[in-house]
Amino acid sequence: MSVIKACIIAMSMYSKIPMPQFEWDEKSMRHALAFLPMPGVVIGAAQLALFYFLYQGRLTGAGMYAALATALPIAVTGGIHMDGYCDTTDALCARQPKERRLEILKDSNAGAFAVIWAGVYFVLCYGAWTQADTAGAVWLIALGYVSSRALSGLAAIFFPNANKNGSLAAFTRPAGKGFVCSALILAFAAVSALQIWISAAAGTAMLAGEAALLAYYYRMSKKCFGGVTGDLAGWFLQCAELMILYVSVLAVRGGF
Repeated sequence: MSVIKACIIAMSMYSKIPMPQFEWDEKSMRHALAFLPMPGVVIGAAQLALFYFLYQGRLTGAGMYAALATALPIAVTGGIHMDGYCDTTDALCARQPKERRLEILKDSNAGAFAVIWAGVYFVLCYGAWTQADTAGAVWLIALGYVSSRALSGLAAIFFPNANKNGSLAAFTRPAGKGFVCSALILAFAAVSALQIWISAAAGTAMLAGEAALLAYYYRMSKKCFGGVTGDLAGWFLQCAELMILYVSVLAVRGGF
């Protein structure tokens, strides 16, 4: 029963999908992070539905399809990860000491850099989605919503935590290295194997890109913030999804 509650907690925290309400306890939260990839499954399935029923069904053109595909992850998650991306970008662009950067993360107001780079992010997403016109590319992208969340969860557990009282710490503190890590590793391995099966070149490129981004994330989080936070986890997830989007489109259109 605690595992079911853990799944509901993860879906409640990381998506806007209506879930049953109950009091969150430590026993249930202990396994919640294992289900972080679940909203990614929902987003991936929805992206495939958009592609097959709207785009291939010729109900929309490339522009409208790209707009809907760009907005869909925000609609499912409520923008929780994009909020972290904006806050982190604001703090990084401020070029301030660690303490000041952590204060910027806590500021509920959006700074100029956050607005600018959010705009850049959505323009890049829209541009890539206009070129995602094959089933192979969309399947690779859909699977990427799962792998990016699995990696974000693993990083949250194993990377140093900058804020011991933050929301991320509340999920990682009781998380054991057993069930949670096994579930996230299994999800990442299964999705990566499927991506390589769809396209060996694209799947391998994604693994290389994810490894490089993860290494940068570790170095940047320690140097600039003293560790990871919930906002930084959102930043990493959004960057990973953008990278996967471009690798998928370029690999498939390149004939790999």
